[in-house]
Amino acid sequence: MATSTQTLQPIPDDELSPKEVVEKVLVVKTAIFRNWKMILLLPIVGFGIGYAMDTYLKKPNTYEANVVFNLGGGSQASGLGDVAGLLGLGNAPDANIFTGENFFYFVKSRPVLERNLMKEVEIHGKKEIFANFYIDSSGIKTSDWEERPDLQQFHFQNNDIKKLDLNSRIVLNAIVKRAAEATEIASLDRKSSFIAISTKMENETLAGMWVTTLLKTVEEMYTENQTQKTRKTLRLLQHRADSLASVLGIAEHKLARQMDYSQQIMLPEAKVSANSMERKSTFLQQLYYEAMANAEKMRVSLVREAPLFTEIEGIKVPLDVKSEDKRNAKIGALAGLMIALIFTYFRTVLTPVRVEEKA
Repeated sequence: MATSTQTLQPIPDDELSPKEVVEKVLVVKTAIFRNWKMILLLPIVGFGIGYAMDTYLKKPNTYEANVVFNLGGGSQASGLGDVAGLLGLGNAPDANIFTGENFFYFVKSRPVLERNLMKEVEIHGKKEIFANFYIDSSGIKTSDWEERPDLQQFHFQNNDIKKLDLNSRIVLNAIVKRAAEATEIASLDRKSSFIAISTKMENETLAGMWVTTLLKTVEEMYTENQTQKTRKTLRLLQHRADSLASVLGIAEHKLARQMDYSQQIMLPEAKVSANSMERKSTFLQQLYYEAMANAEKMRVSLVREAPLFTEIEGIKVPLDVKSEDKRNAKIGALAGLMIALIFTYFRTVLTPVRVEEKA
């Protein structure tokens, strides 16, 4: 009769037997029951501390304003290359440096924000420097200037940046930095050419006015940079036309006197002089009309070269309100629970060791 022997396979060290699993579950259960007061108390304490922070450190609501626009490039006017070449200004404009990320940096650059803040805007039917309205409505007095009583009543008296004193410049720099941090600009999508300017501020009127005014300021300064060469050419042409007009006026005045003199005195020399002055006056008239025509062409070129800012989507009315999430209470409760579990673990692990030492 054949007999079969059954051999028991030992359990590897890195695996737990069902009995050991049950024992560990019982240990965890016992530890929780022994420390249930701590596990319950610490999360409650953490929740209370977080709730108190949410209550006493409550931040005001913010209003989110967005404006979406498209930037279209201007076209170089034809027929003006010879005019610019005669004045030594070249035939084509320089490479456009305000593209891609450069344009985003340009929007939030200090010169743009300074001009935007120093503009006069109409607030509730009253003209006011935008920077003063920002000081009164942005919350900067209670957040950044809380310990600066000398700035609580500060207002700009002049919107000319060049005429500001040192203290006003320091205040303006602080406002520019704060406004830049609150301003965001980005493309709506990689496949789209639309660009969005957005901001979050405590005052609804300020938030909406900031993005709309900033868009106009960007358009002004961007156009000035893009048409700088054409405007320089126009100034030279206009100066030339004004000089020719002055010389032409003197020549025509002399011609009128000479013709009147030649009619009274019948001398060949007088008629020759009058004819010479008439030819000179005619030549000056041609030069003057040509200069005026070139200046007019340059004015048309300014319109053609100016980039087109098309507003796709204006600000909402009313603006979206963003309330501060009371997350400190949740974080406090989770932190209390974590501390309680860590305390329970170390207490459970170290207690048997102490028992063994006493034994």
